[in-house]
Amino acid sequence: MYWIEWMLWYIQTSRLDSEMWQEEKEKYLAEKLAGKYKHEDDLPGIRDRVSDAPCAQGSIYEFNETYIEVVAGESQERRGIITYVSLATIYFLFGLAGTAILLNKVWFTGTHHSLKVPATTSDFVLGVFVALLAAASFYAVIRYARIFINLENFVQRRMLIRFNRLTRQVYLHRPRFAGGITVLDWEKVIVDAGVGHEEGAHTGTKLILLWEPSMPDHPYLHMVFVGKRADGTSDMVNLWEFIRRYMEEGPQSVPAPKKLLGKVPWPWLSVMAPLSFFRPLWRAGMRWQVACIVALTSPALALHAVGHWISLLLCWEPRWPRIIREAGLPGKPVPQLSTAADWPPLPKVEPAGKKPRRARRPAKSNAQSGEQASQEAGQSTSESMSGLEPDAHRQELK
Repeated sequence: MYWIEWMLWYIQTSRLDSEMWQEEKEKYLAEKLAGKYKHEDDLPGIRDRVSDAPCAQGSIYEFNETYIEVVAGESQERRGIITYVSLATIYFLFGLAGTAILLNKVWFTGTHHSLKVPATTSDFVLGVFVALLAAASFYAVIRYARIFINLENFVQRRMLIRFNRLTRQVYLHRPRFAGGITVLDWEKVIVDAGVGHEEGAHTGTKLILLWEPSMPDHPYLHMVFVGKRADGTSDMVNLWEFIRRYMEEGPQSVPAPKKLLGKVPWPWLSVMAPLSFFRPLWRAGMRWQVACIVALTSPALALHAVGHWISLLLCWEPRWPRIIREAGLPGKPVPQLSTAADWPPLPKVEPAGKKPRRARRPAKSNAQSGEQASQEAGQSTSESMSGLEPDAHRQELK
């Protein structure tokens, strides 16, 4: 599910929120330049060692001398709920379309579709009405509900993040509505790994990597959730140390993963997805409590697992562009860093036009205002009377 990634990108690019986003961004950059956010200097940098046990077990898709590819996305294991809604919507649309086709056969046969009697006017009208209803339903889903369906269906199967140590670049592979494929500078990464926090403070969370916006070449904030969900703060710290050492010191400085993650959507992996929610409790020693919860909620977990698997089957595996696949190889070009020109320009919100204010007249005394009002009344009466014919004048007096 790409809910978090979509919302983050929507806030930055939508017509309604982009103006507020630009104002907040400019304010933040100005305050940072003035030294207001000095606490950010305490965050670990790419050359600061934060752990003696780098580990990325359960988070790596590919590992070689040139790059590592890591799990990305905040809610990938939660997909499945929208899938059921999507399937129900598709069933309704195609059922309505089939009914419209069946009813509109009357235009070719001239008989009722089931009774086989001569058609009446109501049969023709009903066919047209259902056809219009089906067309309106298809338009409403494609125009307004498609983005919610694409959060986990008919979209790329997973998000990817690739760290290339030879080009010193980071590549993001996201759906187009969440920012698309992006090339970022490794040197500018900001990490939130929870260094120095208590072990239980980040249970169930993920490592967060940030690339701040800068004007005018890099107008957007890129925030990526990396790796599997942590069973504790140490998991996040060790994962960041694994990535940092690989990029800074090379693959020989980190332990090679014992097992790489596969990309084939096997059904048993979908069964493990809802069970992964209980993993921190299981490792914390609450095993009999977890067993009871799983037994009580097994029907809901089974539905979630089926929806998760169907969602994966309705999506396709993402594929990197050729220039990124060959990045770092001898004689191959280095991809250009992403700039503002790689995305559509931000929508401009025109300020609402204000009505011109009427000029206020200076205050006058009661005597002057009364005298002026009587003069204006007498003048208007004489002008109106002089411009009327005798009959009209009498009618006016009446």
